[in-house]
Amino acid sequence: MQIMNAAGVVAAVAERHAEIGDLLAHTPASDLSAPSLLPGWSRLTIACHLRFGAEANQSMTCATLNGEDAQYYPDGRAQQRPSTLRPRNEQPSEVVDSLRLEQANLDSLWRRLDPDQWELAIREPADNADLGPITLGMLALLRLTEVEVHGQDLDIGCRPWSEVFVDTGLPMRVRWLATRRSNHAATDESIHGRWVLRPTNGTPFAITAAKDGVVISEGPEADGDAEISGSKRDLLAFLLGRVEVSALSVSGDRQLAESFTEAFPAP
Repeated sequence: MQIMNAAGVVAAVAERHAEIGDLLAHTPASDLSAPSLLPGWSRLTIACHLRFGAEANQSMTCATLNGEDAQYYPDGRAQQRPSTLRPRNEQPSEVVDSLRLEQANLDSLWRRLDPDQWELAIREPADNADLGPITLGMLALLRLTEVEVHGQDLDIGCRPWSEVFVDTGLPMRVRWLATRRSNHAATDESIHGRWVLRPTNGTPFAITAAKDGVVISEGPEADGDAEISGSKRDLLAFLLGRVEVSALSVSGDRQLAESFTEAFPAP
């Protein structure tokens, strides 16, 4: 799966990195430990998560450039992930300083890549596959997703999602449905049907889930038994679990529309 305009995605990542780092640096320690908009996560939890992501993206990029296996969680997701969400015997301000440093290091690394390198496939070890078959360009888009979404979760004044993220992220998330990957969330593969996601300001997508797999198509002729409509931003938020289907326009089979998130759980 390729992305368009890797340079634009990388620039958007760097811009959001700078914004998050600056806002967190001016957030009192007591507010860093306060709850975020993400249930069960404090702002400090998000900062730790984003820091680990910046580190993992650097190691995976370097490994791929060197023709080596790359792993997001070298010790395995189940074992390693909980520790990445906590400070490392640090004060909140030290977490923020470390986050800013790792984000800057990642920005510097990615700025040095040439267009052909973004098409390199990431090779995960067979016994520790986590992200699935993606390229370095896709890795950058996943990082943009992290910082755009969690920037809003922090609730510290980040600007709304960028046009680069919405325009690039929506088609990527729709196409990814074909692999039924959803960040390891439980998927009900018994749900079959045809849905249309129709942006009010873009090209509609048709998603067909059948016994033999999932087929994605896009174009004005897209049709289905249930149609879910909204702005590109709202449809992306829906796929990411930030907007309920009840907040969107639904036509056709409403029950099928409401089952979409069971067939394709948000990350």
